[in-house]
Amino acid sequence: MKSSNIKRSNREIILVTLGLGIVLLLFNLYVPTLKNDDLGYIHRANTMGYWGATVDHYHSWSSRLVIEFFVMFFAKNFLLWQFINTIVMLGTIIIIYKFVFGSLEPKKLLLTAALYFLMPLMIMNEAGWIATTLNYSWPTLAALLAFYPFYQTIKKKKASPYILIFSTVLLVFAANQEQINLCFFVLTLIVSVYIKTTTKHYPIQLLPLSLISFAELFFSITTPGNLIRFNKEVIRWFPGYEHFSIVNKIDLGISSFGKPFFFDTNILFGALFALIAIAGYQNTKNYYLRLISLTPLSLNLLIFLGKTMKPSFLNTGSQQNMIWDSNGIDKLFSRTGTDLSLLHPGTWLATLTILSLLLFLCISLFTSFTNKHEAIFAIVLILMAFGSRLILGFSPTVWASGLRTYYLVFVVAIILVLMLWKQEIRKLNSSQIQLVTASTTVIGILTLIVTVLNN
Repeated sequence: MKSSNIKRSNREIILVTLGLGIVLLLFNLYVPTLKNDDLGYIHRANTMGYWGATVDHYHSWSSRLVIEFFVMFFAKNFLLWQFINTIVMLGTIIIIYKFVFGSLEPKKLLLTAALYFLMPLMIMNEAGWIATTLNYSWPTLAALLAFYPFYQTIKKKKASPYILIFSTVLLVFAANQEQINLCFFVLTLIVSVYIKTTTKHYPIQLLPLSLISFAELFFSITTPGNLIRFNKEVIRWFPGYEHFSIVNKIDLGISSFGKPFFFDTNILFGALFALIAIAGYQNTKNYYLRLISLTPLSLNLLIFLGKTMKPSFLNTGSQQNMIWDSNGIDKLFSRTGTDLSLLHPGTWLATLTILSLLLFLCISLFTSFTNKHEAIFAIVLILMAFGSRLILGFSPTVWASGLRTYYLVFVVAIILVLMLWKQEIRKLNSSQIQLVTASTTVIGILTLIVTVLNN
């Protein structure tokens, strides 16, 4: 009987994985088209050749030599990209699931896929499908896979030589993207310190991964093309940026994180805030900590409802009695951040609100998890997501790059939602678990369908 159940479960996993693969393949065959930067890379490859175009960009534009080589290649082989991007999307879903749950279970895999579909997938089209995916979603998956040996070490397992070699190769690609590489370097540095302090032994086989990450960070800093591009981007996208102080740049980075995360409506972030509110409320009896855990969700709902409000015919155009109206919040933010000035305390409000909400979020994550090691790791992840946006304040393309640079934050949100869900399902019976997972799965699938229909 037990053997029969295992076979049935394995068959179900294969069918679910195959079904997800087919859905994602249809998405990649139907939705993406060659446009924007993709066409530019085809032209470069045709006129200068792969090597010539790569060398030229090193001296005049970018340190992403590995990534841009593959962008040119796949721009000329679009059908091949469609199949590999399907594997990347499916691989991202599976590796996220693997990090949180371990062994595969069909229903939880579908839940993970549903949360993935709640991301605005069309952000991968902002600069062209190939250019955007190879600069953001592909390096993110490669970094997640490169992190796997560290994950195995934390779980007191030894990574095989094949996994180490595979991770090393993938990291060469992932670390070529500065934002992802910096996050990888800081995260693995923290994890390495944790491993060393808890086991009194640091596996030497992990060292090459850290060295590759550091070497590519140094390479990106010293590449002449990055400075030339920076100056060009200032003129094109952000005149006056060069006159920004350090404080203004930090404020710009804080705004680029906080505005979409706390003040815009997103169902994925809403789900995270809801789970934090529930878990935080249940796992502490301190009244004030409960207030803190309820704050992000309450604000999110208030802003959502506030944006649906409009004056009634009795209101004679006045909005003073519309106390929940949140449309004016957008005016606190602009392409220059919040225009924070140390000499004018009134300009501090938006920035201090974001930092306060981030602090509340960290406190709530700590109280939400019964396992405090998981709580600390969750806090590290959210701070890493914050840091990935903070560093963009030092780039003149912080807004011009669109929401695609937010991809890493979405991935972190999915991981945190699943971590909290993994803990909370222990308190539910089987019918309650199925209701929540089935509802979320249906919403995720419908979101994907609507995404396709809208495009």
